[in-house]
Amino acid sequence: MAVALVAGCGGGDDDDTRVRGDTLTVYAGAPAHGTWAAAGDAALDGARRALSDAGGRAAGRRVRLVALPSTRPGDDNWDPGTVEAGAERAVEDPTAIAYLGEVDRGASAVSLPVTNRAGLVQVSPTDGLTSLTVAPPGRPRAGPARYYPEEKRTFERVVRPDLPVARGMLSRVPRAAARRVAVVHTEGFAERELAGILAFRLRRARRPALLVEPLRDDPDAPRALVDELVAKRPGAILLSAQRGGPSRALLRALAARLPAVPVIAGPELADGRAPGTVPGRAEAVTALLPGRLQPPRGRKLLRSLGTQDPHALYGYEAMTLVLRAIETAGPDRARVIAAAVRAPHRAGVVRESGLALVELGAGTHPPAVLLRQAAPSN
Repeated sequence: MAVALVAGCGGGDDDDTRVRGDTLTVYAGAPAHGTWAAAGDAALDGARRALSDAGGRAAGRRVRLVALPSTRPGDDNWDPGTVEAGAERAVEDPTAIAYLGEVDRGASAVSLPVTNRAGLVQVSPTDGLTSLTVAPPGRPRAGPARYYPEEKRTFERVVRPDLPVARGMLSRVPRAAARRVAVVHTEGFAERELAGILAFRLRRARRPALLVEPLRDDPDAPRALVDELVAKRPGAILLSAQRGGPSRALLRALAARLPAVPVIAGPELADGRAPGTVPGRAEAVTALLPGRLQPPRGRKLLRSLGTQDPHALYGYEAMTLVLRAIETAGPDRARVIAAAVRAPHRAGVVRESGLALVELGAGTHPPAVLLRQAAPSN
């Protein structure tokens, strides 16, 4: 049965939702190892700057930020057990007022049920997993209700979800290839979900995908998958993949064996550093716009932080949203949820619409980026 999600928890009269003491704690889940470690550091730096700019206080209370790793030493990508343990630590702290996370795409699906059950607001800087807020096209039962055991929405995000990204990826398919598109994805459920959205939109346009195939984390998987793709003779390949060795090996194999076939990747590979420079016609689409496409205030903030990593801006926005909600609502978890969700207080350092197109080909450094406007979506 579908569950109607009510924005915010209202109330605030129950003493159980009020945080006592002179200190409020904001926890933040972010990768500390692997391919997303630099992004995690940047998001935390942005959150710390937002807290510093607010004087380290909100609603007359001191606010502290505690970082929680979403990765283990040696991990390439986020680890579900580590994310869940971090969220559990946050909700068990009686001084906790909010949870920032996740930076990793898809990881909020693990932490959000924990924070929702405890009545703690969660604000993600950069998790674009569609089903956190709306049902993915073609999968009405895979919608957000499963992440909200209390049947009330307690989640907001800064980045837009993957729906406009999917539209942007499909818009890059050459007209001549429209009926010969293959969809490939790695095994993380954020990547599977985006692949499912792409496949659904192709079916609805009456040009179903030639194949929808996983790229497994196996040394032989890229070669075997390219063998299958060569046999199918696709006109274009849509790739929803995590960073790491399999994606890098696949891109190189595709460039060697299908050099004329365009590869359009999703957000995970949009950072030009992700797969390394590769030959062939590879590009990626993302809603996480680079620094030079952000508003003047965002560009100034990046300069002051000594970075061009846009994750810093999204971390800044997420912390600002939380701090302003605390100022509005006071040190009360339920009231902070109502103040933050669906009525976000923006700092104005992040552009709220548009997509970035990043060319991944050899010799493209820094990657070329083109702004593609797209309608906002929650």
